Parts: sequence; C-alpha cells; structure tokens
Amino acid sequence: MKNNDTNHVITRRDFIKLSGAAAAFLSVPNLPGCSSARIQNVPSIDYSRDLVIKNCTIIDVTSGRKRDRSAIHIRKGIIQSIYDGDSIPADAVVIDAAGTYAIPGLIDAHCHPTITSAFSVDTIDLSRHMAFQKRQFTIAAEYGITTYRDMGSFNLTLHGIIDDINNGKMIGPRVIYCNSLLNMQGGHPDIPPTDAHPLAEFVALFTGMVMTNFKDLDELKKILPKTARGASFIKLTMDNRSVFCKKEPIPVYSDEMLDYIFNYAREKGLPVSCHVHRKFGFDRALKYPINSLEHIVSDAYLDDRDIELMAKKNVSIVPTMTIGLAYMMEEAFDEIPVQFRNDFMMNELNIRREYMAGEAYKHSDPVIHKKNLEALKDYKAIGRDNLWKKKKFLVDPELYFGMVLYGTKSLMKMRSAGITIGLGIDAGMPLSYFGGLYREMEYLSRAGFKNDEILKIATINGARILGLQDRIGTLEKGKIADIVLLPTNPLTNVLAYRAPDLVIKEGRIIFSRNVLPVAMISGNTNQL
Repeated sequence: MKNNDTNHVITRRDFIKLSGAAAAFLSVPNLPGCSSARIQNVPSIDYSRDLVIKNCTIIDVTSGRKRDRSAIHIRKGIIQSIYDGDSIPADAVVIDAAGTYAIPGLIDAHCHPTITSAFSVDTIDLSRHMAFQKRQFTIAAEYGITTYRDMGSFNLTLHGIIDDINNGKMIGPRVIYCNSLLNMQGGHPDIPPTDAHPLAEFVALFTGMVMTNFKDLDELKKILPKTARGASFIKLTMDNRSVFCKKEPIPVYSDEMLDYIFNYAREKGLPVSCHVHRKFGFDRALKYPINSLEHIVSDAYLDDRDIELMAKKNVSIVPTMTIGLAYMMEEAFDEIPVQFRNDFMMNELNIRREYMAGEAYKHSDPVIHKKNLEALKDYKAIGRDNLWKKKKFLVDPELYFGMVLYGTKSLMKMRSAGITIGLGIDAGMPLSYFGGLYREMEYLSRAGFKNDEILKIATINGARILGLQDRIGTLEKGKIADIVLLPTNPLTNVLAYRAPDLVIKEGRIIFSRNVLPVAMISGNTNQL
C-alpha cells in the first residue's frame, strides 16, 4: 500500500508492526531503557515518618539570600518548618545534605513530554520512540524538574503516564496540561498528521493527538468542552504564517471564534496561553485577556508601547529562547546572512555547534539525534523553496535567527518592565531535548540576567504562571516539599543546575546522583 507521497511505501509488515505497537503502548508500564537503570541510587525510606534534611544552605528565591547550616522538616510531603541548627524531631528519618544548596524544584513551563524531538518517525524506530517517551519523564528527575507544564502532547499517552507516576509505577514530575492545543484546521502546527506518517490517524486512536482541529464556529462549540475537560488552561496559536519553509499564509481564528473561546475560558476560570512567533500574532493576542505568551516575537523588535501593554495587562511570557538557538540552522546557508552576523549571534552559533555535536547525544536517543542532524542536509539537497512540497518539515531558519536577534532585545525590555518571565525550552520539538533545560538558564545569563533572577524565573515565576504559587515555587512552611540539592551555589555559578545531587518531589526522593552513604541517612538504612 502507498500514500500520496511516492517516496514513502507502507508494507503489510509495517502496518502490522505499527498496529500492534500502538495497541500495546499504554499497556506497557515500563519499556526497556525508560527508567530502571537511572533510579538505582534512590534510597528506600519509610515515608510514613517525618523526614529532615539537615546541614543544607537554603536559597530564598524571592530575596536571593542564602541561609547556612539550616534544616527542612517534612511531614507527608509538606514542609513543616525551616530552622537553624542540628535539632531533630523524634523518630524522624534524617538526611545530611553535607552543606549542599537547597532550592525549590524547577518548573519546566513549556514542553511537550510525549513528543520525542524528531523531525520524522520511521516505522522501524517506533519502539525506540515509545521507549523514549517515558524516559523523558525520568529525565526531569535527573535535572531537578518537579513540575512540567505540557503545552500539547499525545494526550491519551500523557494521561496514561500521569497515572503511572501518581500510582508510583514510574518516576516523573507532576504535569499541568491543556489536553491538546485548540487549533483552527490548517493553522499552526500546520502539518497534516498523515503527512507526518500515513498511519498517524490510526495510531492516534491509541495515543491521542497533540492538537484538536476544528473548521468553523459550530464545530468549535462542540469540541471545546471536550478539549477543556480536566485541563488547567487553554492553549491557542495566534500566528498567520507558518514556522516552516512555506510561503502561503495559514488559517487563523475568526473574531467570533476568539470571542467564544475567551468567554468560555472566563466562565470556567481557565487561563489562556498563546503561541506567538510573529508580530501579527502578538498584536492580536494582546487584544484579548490572555494570561501568558509562549515563545517570543521573531520577525520584529517589540517597541516600548508593546512592552507597556504586556505589563499593563499582566501578561507573562515563557520565551523558550533555546528553541531559537536550536533552530539557528546554519546548515541552510552557504554564508550566514549579514544581518545576523554580530558577536553575540556568532557566539550563540558556536555554542549550538558544540551542543549538537556533544551533549545532545546524552539528552536524546542517539539514533534519533543522528537522524535529526541528517535531516538538516535537506536544506541544501532539496532547497528551502522545495521542502514543503516534498513534505520535508524543516523550519524557516531566518525566523529563528530572528528569534535570537530580535527576541533577546525584546526580552531584556520585558525584564526591565517587570513582566513575569518563566522557564521552558519547547522540549519535545526536534533538536530541543529534555535534558537541556539548563541551556535556557545559561542563555539568560549570557543575555544579561543575574543569577538570582534566573533562579526566580525557574521556580516562583513558573509557579505564578501556572497559578500554583501558593503550593510550589519556594521553600517555606506549608508548601509542597519539592527540593533540589545542588553541589555549588547557583547564585554565583549558573552551571550548578547541570548536575543536581538530590531531587525530592512531594517529600520523596526521586533522584540521587550517587548512592547515599548509610551515615548520611539515619532512622532507616535500607538501600535499593
């Protein structure tokens, strides 16, 4: 059997393999390579008892001050007190932090955790992608992330994984989700599912879809209650042009559609988040009572009036600048366009090269990453103007060079205006891998943010954007015990986030870089 693209032949064997894999996916709790090898250092602790982390330096993310030789007392996942000294409540399990630095759990406020960061999915690699979908949740633990904000995923798969995390079958962050992004048919992301893979619609019966498409207002009225059921927010996309190498405009919501969506959101108390890469999308989004912008305008500088309007309307932003760094596709050019050749941009290109050739292999399945790099050769082999016709879904590189050039300046204006900025890298998109959240923090440092600001962006700011500031985002009495122990001081060293020593979510250890010596744990000495 064949689809309309004569380059992609689907054999009977492919169909049977894909059908069986899709049907089996949700019934497999832990696929090989997902998590078992990475949680062996987690100690077995009696969590019915109180837990005390002593001898740590606690960072107050709101003030930027540190508190030496302190202790955190946890009961049933909630911080009971933070105090100085070595006194221990009776019958508590005690972990000696040995002077490491305690910060709140990090919040990845923009990601797609059931998408495996690939330009395309070959049938032969399907099991590899399925395995890595779950691996992307355990990666969170290794890098200190205790909360994901999912901005559009294979929703059935996502809910299956959330259930496994909540039931203790696997390790991962809590997930705040939109179910799927609400999409005008043909709007961003403007790839027909069957162009991504001819059996995509069949597989979606088992995995769900990243977006929910509608054609008109009547269809929107039918699907919106279903899409929003159980969700924490609504996700929209506001641009009128594609991010891909495609010249034709893409459909946008009508005014009537947007009025209906925002009235529904107000009635249900749901925040609305808007994907914006273009000035068109920014201007349109700011006409409505939106809560957050995702990404940043990449085809123009924002002027002072734009920034003032954001501040006046209390609109936050998760700029995801790392996706811009990932998509500065120098592979598309014989020579980088002159407007993008300044010292800052060329330094960012060097950092991109080093990452793609090295650490990226550790953050992704190596086969997936290698195929991603191979795909970049199509820019020249096929030609940018022919990519869309050939169903090669590579982004317009100039848009993302613009994201770094224009967006950086706009972001610094937002910082000066006091706009709430959150942390996320659009992980799940090709070449943007979950292990690289620290890359956004290091970019912010290079752009001019101070280390205490970066820590605030990664914690309490994210909590505010998610509407969870009363529960997470700081270390204080009454809040959920999401805690990361770092080996060095993040207020003086932005590289500290690359290798957390210990990660605690809801009062339970979910990652330990090394086996904790028995001497460090009193009250229970069992080790896995």
